[in-house]
Amino acid sequence: INSTGRLDRAVGAMQRLGTSQSQASVGSRMSEARRAKLIDLKRREDLKDALTNKFKGRFGKGAPKDTDEISVASEDIRKEVGRFSKTATVTEANLMRLERRLHGRAMGKKAPDDSSSMISGVSGYSGMSRARSSASLAGRNMVGGLAGKLQQGELPESYDWTRLDEYASYLHEQDALRQKLGVQALQRKLKMDLDAQVNEKQQKKLDVIEEESRYHKNSLLELERWKEMEQSREEEKAEQRMKEKADRDAQLRYEQELKQAEVQKRKDEESSLVEKIVTEMETEQRKFEKKKEQTRKQMKKVFEQNMEDQRKRDIANKEAKQKEAQTMKEYQRILDEQEEQRAEELAARMERQAELMKKLQENADGNKRGMGDNDAQRAAAQQEEQDRHFFEAEAVKQNRLAQMRLENQAYLLKQMEEKDSRKGEDKYLQHIQAMILEKDTEEYEIVETQKIKDRKIRNQEHSKDIQRQIEYKQRQSVPEMSKSEIQMNRPLLTLVESTLADRDSHVTANPPAMQD
Repeated sequence: INSTGRLDRAVGAMQRLGTSQSQASVGSRMSEARRAKLIDLKRREDLKDALTNKFKGRFGKGAPKDTDEISVASEDIRKEVGRFSKTATVTEANLMRLERRLHGRAMGKKAPDDSSSMISGVSGYSGMSRARSSASLAGRNMVGGLAGKLQQGELPESYDWTRLDEYASYLHEQDALRQKLGVQALQRKLKMDLDAQVNEKQQKKLDVIEEESRYHKNSLLELERWKEMEQSREEEKAEQRMKEKADRDAQLRYEQELKQAEVQKRKDEESSLVEKIVTEMETEQRKFEKKKEQTRKQMKKVFEQNMEDQRKRDIANKEAKQKEAQTMKEYQRILDEQEEQRAEELAARMERQAELMKKLQENADGNKRGMGDNDAQRAAAQQEEQDRHFFEAEAVKQNRLAQMRLENQAYLLKQMEEKDSRKGEDKYLQHIQAMILEKDTEEYEIVETQKIKDRKIRNQEHSKDIQRQIEYKQRQSVPEMSKSEIQMNRPLLTLVESTLADRDSHVTANPPAMQD
């Protein structure tokens, strides 16, 4: 069972028990026996709820269970807890028996019937009523006084009914004490479970710390091993670097020797090449000078030929220039003749143009004199046309403005009418609302008045009822049994007297400690 959830539910049950006690203390007008019975009933119901919730969380549907367990119906759990609360006291042993019984149901075992359950299984419950009676009869050997008379068959003249109430109160105190002891046993069991959980958590913490310590030590060992491996690897790298350096030095010496040999070889080849180049250059120089001499002779011959050709070209150019001069003279003569012809044609054209301009001037003067009167008439007609158009446009504009004013006025009148109609509707709605509120107020006042009347009538009836009860109690004498009642209830009275005598002797022998 989950001890943490069980502890929470038990603490909640104890809180509810404390609350019920504080609430029960309010009813000061109730009798002590009645109040004690109600408190005991409340404690039993709260304990039933706590146990039901606890076992639902252990054996109910959805609770964590072992692979060989099945869920127990909530109704079965409530029945088992109800039977336990009716037939057994709340002790640690009885709680363990109830848990084993529900565990048997979860394992698929058939639950025993009610008759057998009173003997085995949950039959181990110590029955409250029988245990209470047995505990009450524990001091029957010390019976004296009225109890002795009753056992000897002698009947007293009268018997006070309050002794039965006192006996019932004593039995209730014993039940409450056993209930308290059961709750304390449950608390001790829950404390043991909680201590076990705390110890388990502490052990887990110690295991974690030990595991971390082992991990730390292993890490240190791994670190030392890694350092050693790194150091050996560094030494190997240093040796390898020294070996590579020696190899590189040997290779460098070998390469230098090769380079020196190559340089010497190149120098020898270059010296031989230089000698060869010098020899070839001397040979080329001699060939060049010889070729230069031949070229000079050829150039001289070509120059002479060019001079002859130039002389011939000069003679030909001179003849061509003379022919061109004669051609230019002839062309100039032709141009002069053409210029004279164009001048004559231009003079004739100018004379014809002068005569034409003179005729045009005469025609223009005549037209001016005829057109002066036409311009004045045309200007007057145009001015009249413009005035007419202006007056027509102005008239159209005025008509349009008047129409727009009328439309605007009609629109404003329509808006005013709509506003007035809305005001009327608002007033009508406000009137209806006022009527509704007034009607509701009247109905509320009627209902409240009726409530006040009913309350007065009810208070009067209660007052009369209380008065009748007071009168009835006042009319009653001291509650005493008649002889026939004493005869019929003699075994009960014997039990009551013996139990109360045993209680008084126990209180006398063990007085309660005074509290500060």
